[in-house]
Amino acid sequence: MEASSRHAAWIAQWLGPGDLAPLGPDDIEAVAALLREDHYPAGATVFRMGQAPTRVHIVRSGTIELSRTLKGRRIAIQILRRGDVLGDISLFLRMAVPWDAVALEDSLILSIDSLSLHRLLEQRPRLAWRWLHSVSTRVADFWFRVVEILAGGLEAQVASVLVRRAEHGVVHLSQSSLAELVGARRTSVNRVLKGLEAQGLVQLRYGQVEILDEVALSKVAGLE
Repeated sequence: MEASSRHAAWIAQWLGPGDLAPLGPDDIEAVAALLREDHYPAGATVFRMGQAPTRVHIVRSGTIELSRTLKGRRIAIQILRRGDVLGDISLFLRMAVPWDAVALEDSLILSIDSLSLHRLLEQRPRLAWRWLHSVSTRVADFWFRVVEILAGGLEAQVASVLVRRAEHGVVHLSQSSLAELVGARRTSVNRVLKGLEAQGLVQLRYGQVEILDEVALSKVAGLE
């Protein structure tokens, strides 16, 4: 229960600004009572496209890729990290999950039974408001994802992905993952990254990209 309480308190922080609807100890305890921990090794499937959303998942650690196959080619829709939520929008809309979710690295997932989450949000308006804020933030992120996909050429697309996914100036994605996100070959993405590095905008490292000039990179992406 102590571990569940820590997880629940962490979830409360990630759901959105506390000043919107401060959660009390009873709210956190109610969440803690419903949490389940699941560990997924790299390559393991969290859920498959077409499944009913019987549980809502929250990424506690690790990385989860959302993807689906279109015309024989796997398309990466989104890459989720610590604090991201899976399955709640499908639950609220009563629709099957529209993509596969696969762990890219060893991941810890917290989950809540769908029916229990419904009841929890009905009974606790402050928690429901915070969850609404979380959903709204993720919908906005999907709009930015559309912008990434529709950005000019490949250089603009790669630059947009880097700017949007940087954490403290570093993007923790392999070149293969970057290639999947923009729907291009890894060799083509590597060529673009080498060009950005030659311009002094980024520095390439194993499994990550460090942004050296965010303003200039944003201009390349068409975000400024």
